[in-house]
Amino acid sequence: PMSMITDDDDDDDDDQEKFGVGQRIASTQALVVGALAGGLALAVPEFVHETILEPTLDLTVNGGSLAQFEFDNDMGSLMAGLFAIVYRYTIRMDGARDQLKQGVVGAFTLTRALGRVTVPASCSSVPLYCGEPLGYLDWNMLTQIGVNVVESGIMFAATAAAMDVCMNKGWIKKFPG
Repeated sequence: PMSMITDDDDDDDDDQEKFGVGQRIASTQALVVGALAGGLALAVPEFVHETILEPTLDLTVNGGSLAQFEFDNDMGSLMAGLFAIVYRYTIRMDGARDQLKQGVVGAFTLTRALGRVTVPASCSSVPLYCGEPLGYLDWNMLTQIGVNVVESGIMFAATAAAMDVCMNKGWIKKFPG
């Protein structure tokens, strides 16, 4: 007997298109492109951060080092790779608004930047008070945030640009809409 095509069969085809081996390959490609693009874009600002700004401005107790630069750049590459996967899912075949692209870059930038702030030992807790100018955030913490926002923004914007180029040239498939 002939089987009838049902809506369930169409759903299976749609699921295969969205979650099959081809999508896993495209996500792996995005991970690699993101890690390489993000790591390369982060290298110079992170090097300046760790070798010039940290020792000069006493931003953290670490004071900056080449080992910290290497670790931060490696972790930045990993973050950029994971970002690229999320970015690919955000930028679907059905089109994406520039605001959505910018929002994803901004969200990842703020998350990385704020997570890297080190609270100075001079702060008191419950409630957190660190001094001028804002009480909760002192000048040192604000400087850390500023430096981290700039370097994170460079890293994630470069990763997004690399992903856009790869998707526009067809090297990496966009996620189905």
